[in-house]
Amino acid sequence: MSSPIRFEIRDRIATLTLDRPDKLNALVPEMKEGFEEALAKAAEPNVKALFLRGAGRAFCAGGDLGWISKALSEGRWADLESLLDLGAAVAHGLATLPKPVVAVVQGPAAGAGMSLALCADLRIATPEAAFSMAFVKIGLHPDWGGSVMLSRLVNPALAAELMMTGDTLDAARAQALGLVNRIAPGDQLEAIVEALAQRLAAGPSETFARIKATLLRNQGLDTESLRARLEAEGGQMKAAMRHPDAKEGLAAFFEKRAPMFA
Repeated sequence: MSSPIRFEIRDRIATLTLDRPDKLNALVPEMKEGFEEALAKAAEPNVKALFLRGAGRAFCAGGDLGWISKALSEGRWADLESLLDLGAAVAHGLATLPKPVVAVVQGPAAGAGMSLALCADLRIATPEAAFSMAFVKIGLHPDWGGSVMLSRLVNPALAAELMMTGDTLDAARAQALGLVNRIAPGDQLEAIVEALAQRLAAGPSETFARIKATLLRNQGLDTESLRARLEAEGGQMKAAMRHPDAKEGLAAFFEKRAPMFA
């Protein structure tokens, strides 16, 4: 079985690629080792920046709902909570990594996939990109840092709207809201990504680290307070998973019908 995550370092730029294109790069526990190894290697002095990418036509469709539904039906709470804990660790690792993190979004970024994109410092999207905090549609709470990072980027009313409706944003709307830094036409994407990579590779590592620390501090956060917020978010998701609305939401999704929540 091939690894669900690919990682490489080239010309001082690290690239983490979610590699489950047939599943729209949906997140599964088997990614734990890949994420941990990538974050550790990206923190090494020879790396200037980290790029996050998804293979195929999607960035990331979020958690693998097939896996989640099966785990819920079997009562495998430890496995489910382990995936949530991984999300909190990845979100914390990306936000506190003393290097620029860039998400390249060329298609759907839904649920935890949108969360992962929001954990980056910068986002480049193609016109085909789409963003959705889709958790609420299946009776779940945002995870993988989604509620925390979204609240850092937009005002509280907009964060509430996006989390409570799960509405999808196209690339243009996401850029207008400040969630996307640049829209790159598909035929120009690789050239634009490469130009940014070269610019970051030539940049001052120590200053990048200081800027990231300052951005956190200016929002009243530091390493430990960010960790506490991510753990609190995870706690809400763990509780949501145990509520009957979660099973109903997932059943409705797979049966292609409207859910009947409590």
